[in-house]
Amino acid sequence: MMAGDVASAVINEAGGPPEWLSLALDASPLDVRSLLAQGVDPFATVMEAASGIEFGGSLVIDAPFNPSPLRRILAGRGFSSYGRKLNEGHWRVFFHLDGGVDWESGAEVDVGPEGAMTWREEDGLHIDVRKLTPPNPMLAILRLIERAGPGETVVVHHEREPHFLAPELAERGWRIARVSSEVVNVRLWLERMS
Repeated sequence: MMAGDVASAVINEAGGPPEWLSLALDASPLDVRSLLAQGVDPFATVMEAASGIEFGGSLVIDAPFNPSPLRRILAGRGFSSYGRKLNEGHWRVFFHLDGGVDWESGAEVDVGPEGAMTWREEDGLHIDVRKLTPPNPMLAILRLIERAGPGETVVVHHEREPHFLAPELAERGWRIARVSSEVVNVRLWLERMS
């Protein structure tokens, strides 16, 4: 896909692209799909690439899914981002180092005592516990469900399925309603039991 094709695909997104997008279209994408397919976490590679970007510069990432946690991490480091699903299993996300505004939703990201990031999206309260050492993922998840509102869904971003989580949730009146597994990204949708 050529830069013009990407521009066409991105412009079709509701609300239109940000003004800085034209500056990012010429950047060569860093394609992390093959790393993920091999079971390799591309986080260090992406962060190394991001550290070499000067103010006003751009980074483009091709991934098999919308890398929401990565977008939030880079937003915290001054990058604005704009993403588009080009086809099944192929997202292209443009990052622009401009001092950063939180991407798309304008949601605020909180970092808990265990190091987990939490934020709200339309589908619920999200928590990213990847990269945390045990027992911190479970502690962060349990702390979050205690403050979740009635009827609110909690979406957990994890590196693997946490087998010891289900009994702890059940004791607190919660259950794992749905699981989605990608190579190094497992999402769990947690709901209160009826």
